Formats: sequence, C-alpha cells, structure tokens
Amino acid sequence: MQPIPEDEPTASTSTDARAPNNKQIREKSIEIAEIEDEDEEHDDNTCCHRATFCNPVLREILVTNVISTCFELQLTWADLFWLATVCGMTLLTWAVLYFLLGDMVLPGGSIFGLLVLVVLSYALGWTLACIPRLHLPPVFGMLLAGIILRNTDVYNIHDMLGPGTTSKIRTFCLTFIMVRAGLQLTTTALRAHPVFVMILALVPCTVETLAVTVSCKYLLEFPWNWSFMTGAIVACMSPVVTVNCLLTLSEQGYGEDKGLASLLCTAASIDDVHIVSLFSICFSFVFSNDDGRTEWWSYIPGGIRDFLLGLIMGIILGFALVFFPHRNHKYATWYRIGGLALASLMCTTAASRLAVTGGGYLATIILSFIAVHGWRILTISYDTTPFHKAFHFLWHFVQPILGGVIGADIDFRNWAISRFGLYLACVLMGISVRSTTAFLTTIRMPFTWKERLFIAIAWVPKGTLQAALAPMAFERARKEGDPTKIELALDVVKISVIAIVFLAPLGAIGMMTSGPYLLNKISIEEHQRERELSYMRIVALQPVRTRKKTKKPVHSDTVKTLSPIEST
Repeated sequence: MQPIPEDEPTASTSTDARAPNNKQIREKSIEIAEIEDEDEEHDDNTCCHRATFCNPVLREILVTNVISTCFELQLTWADLFWLATVCGMTLLTWAVLYFLLGDMVLPGGSIFGLLVLVVLSYALGWTLACIPRLHLPPVFGMLLAGIILRNTDVYNIHDMLGPGTTSKIRTFCLTFIMVRAGLQLTTTALRAHPVFVMILALVPCTVETLAVTVSCKYLLEFPWNWSFMTGAIVACMSPVVTVNCLLTLSEQGYGEDKGLASLLCTAASIDDVHIVSLFSICFSFVFSNDDGRTEWWSYIPGGIRDFLLGLIMGIILGFALVFFPHRNHKYATWYRIGGLALASLMCTTAASRLAVTGGGYLATIILSFIAVHGWRILTISYDTTPFHKAFHFLWHFVQPILGGVIGADIDFRNWAISRFGLYLACVLMGISVRSTTAFLTTIRMPFTWKERLFIAIAWVPKGTLQAALAPMAFERARKEGDPTKIELALDVVKISVIAIVFLAPLGAIGMMTSGPYLLNKISIEEHQRERELSYMRIVALQPVRTRKKTKKPVHSDTVKTLSPIEST
C-alpha cells in the first residue's frame, strides 16, 4: 500500500469538517419549524387573521383572551363565538320548521311551545353546569326548566302535544342513553379486577332495590309488584353524572395511582345494565297482558319472556353489526355509527309498539356492547373514539329535549305535603343503604378508608335513567285507563323526581368536593406514564395477527445476473 501524502485530506477529515454544518442546519430547521407551528397556532386562535378585508384590530384579537371574570367564571371571545353559533342554529331551526309546518311553529302553536321548552332547557341546564365549584349536572337544570314552565302555566305539554307524542319523544331520547351505556362497557378493568368490579356493580344497587321496595310497601302501601318496580327505578345510578365527575378528577391526576376512574366507570356501566334488566322484568309483572291468551309463549312469565327476547335480539343484531359492513370498506365507521343508531331505535320503538316493555332497552345495551367489542377484535388497531364522539354529540342535543319534556310533565300543585315526606324518606332510606353497602363491600380491596369513602359518595348520583324510566310506567298506566294504576304511577314519577332533584346535585358536589381530599394525586409525568401503560395493556390484550406473505411466482424468462465471484 502506498502512504497517503500529508497534504492530501482524508475522508474522515472532510466528514469532520462537514459535521458542524449539518448539525447547524438541523438545529436551524427545527427552530424554523417551531416558529411556523407557533405562528400557525397563533393564526388559529385569532378572530380572522387571514381575512385581509377585516379591520386590523379585529384580525389580531385572540379568541382565548378573557373578556370578563364573574364569580371565578372567565368569559372569553371563544365563548361569545359559541353563543352566537347556538343562537344562529336556533334561528335556522325555527325557520326550517316554519317553512315546513307553517303556523304550528308560530307563537301559540304546539311546535313553537316545544321549541321554546327545549331552548330554555338547554340554556338553564348549561348555565347551572358552568357555575364554579358546584359541578351541577346539565340534566338538573334542564329538568328544572320544564318544571318551571309547567307550574307557571306557561306551557302545558299534554294540551299542546298529547301523551302519545311525548311518549315517543321519551323513547327516542332514552335510546341514546342506552347506547352510550353499552359503549362505556369495557372488559379491560373487568379482566384486571373481576371480583371487585362485579361486587361493586351488583351488590349495592341490589340492596338499594330491596330497601326501597320495603319502604314503598310499608310507608306508601304499594303492592309488592309496584314496590319492586319502584325500587328498580330508584336504584339506577346516573352514568352521566358519575362518569363525568370521575373523568374530570382523573384528568387532574386524582385516583390515577390505582386506576380508580376506569374501575368505577366499568362498575357503573354494569350497574345500569343490571338495573335495566331488573326493571324490564318488574315492569312486565306490573303490566301483564297475557290474561285470556292461549298461545304457548303466553304461559312464560312476562318478565322472563321479555328479558330473554331482549337478550336474543341484542345478540343477533350485535353480531350482524360486527360483520356488516366489512371492516375494509371506505366508509365503514360511518356505516357502523348509522347502523348502531338505527338498530337501537328499532329495538326501543318495536318494544313500545309490541308491548315488550323494557326488553328493547336491554337489547340496545347488549347490541352496542357486542358490536363495539367485535369491531375491536376484528381490527388490528381499532379506536372507539369516533363512536363516543358521535353519540356524545347527539346526546348534547337530545338531553335538553328529554329533560325539558319530563320536567314539563311534573305539576307540583297536585302534590300532597304529607306524601312528599314519605317519598323523601323512601329515597333517603335507599341511598343510605346503598352508600353503606358500597363502603363495606370494598373492605377487602386494596383501597384506603378515604378511597372507600369516595367510592360510597360516587355511588350517590341519580339522574337520567330515573327521568326516562319512571314516565314509562305512567304512560302505560294512562293507556290502560285504570285509575288505581294511574295514581300509583304518579307516585313513582314523584319519587323519581325527588331522587333527581336531591341526589343529582348532591352526588356531583360531593364527588368534586371530596375527591381532592380523599384521593391521592400523582404528578403530570406519572399521569402520562400511567396513561401510556394503560394503552399498552389494552394493546397487549389484542390477539396477535400476522399476515402471510405471498411468494411472487418466478417466471421462466427471468434472467439471473451473476456476480463476478460467481462467474469465476
């Protein structure tokens, strides 16, 4: 080998000379990218930065800037944009309905009254929900708006719409509650802590059902079948209030050291499924239409028959939605969302039409649960976020309709003061037994006494299911025309209203107030790491699927090129 001359630069020397330049280029490109991202974020937060025809002062206004502060509530330009959007959509809705229906949408018409009811329910519900430190659920204010309109003689829903239309509205709205309950069911927490989740989901609500049943029997002198149905209605916890409060606390890091939010959300969903099943059975025993029938299925008890029918229909429709449409379809997600909504509405409307009572709602929960988990199994990387977002968006507009219509059904002028005390006693008896049972059932679980006390408080809220299930009994009793059943059904509705009015805000305020004191808080880094580990655990539960590599056929006319070594 010949020696390299000293004056000839080596390859390493040239590489070292270029290295600082490459590093500087990379750093400069990163700085430029960060500046561009900041500029883009700034443009997105401005009022109308790219609209050159606007006033320069308006173009540079940031919508995140605070306009005013009142009682720790900060009002920003973004809030004003949102209010303007809601007002504009309301006016457009009224205009479309007017051009379609005519005078019915003008003041004094039936549709105009319903539209005013929904708008006021939406406004009052979200206004009370935005009050700092109270954490009131929106359904509380929406129900209150309907009660105010009815008891001030501003709007009488029965005179305007009639009982049949209000029943259909409630059925439509309740369907989305059941779909969201089925979507919230997850098997991750159930696999990790099966005993704890099942005990917490089944035991407290069952004990509360029995406590309310006995209270209604001996305090209100209900028949046993009506007592059991009332106990099943009152024992339903509010998935909306509980889950929202738990997610708010978990985002701040409270309870994330033990994954309390996911455990309680799963237990709350199973709790609702269990209670809806009990309600469908009890409802069928109260309103049985099998007298005088000779068909073979009429000899099966109505509650068990409706339960089995709802279970079978939910399984069949759930598996049908799993495979149709095919997962490789271009718009599979949108077809699945539409199919899930239509199948659920078909179950609930068919149940009300065919007098299958609560079996339709049970079928809705089961089919949504099976469909979502089937999609997750068939797809390698599957995300349920679009489904949650879609039905959350629908529920955002359906909730004021349900709360307002149910509140407009309540007339306090027909209430007796003596009976009001008995209603409240039944509710308090049930919730005290429920909270005590929830505290005692977690005694052997890996939780401190403070965490167990928080679990007992988290099991207090009532709300959406009481507002939806109780009017079903009243509607059915009014159809049959029996004065005794109508009076009993009114009592059931009154008990449910008291449970909502007292326990929905009490539970939400109790959870948000006691959470920072009773739960451990982890740092932001630990919170992020727990989220990543949780995602990895979910991914680990997915079955491993590998694609078979197909070998390309070797054609006879292929020319093989030999290397110089092979040619020698």
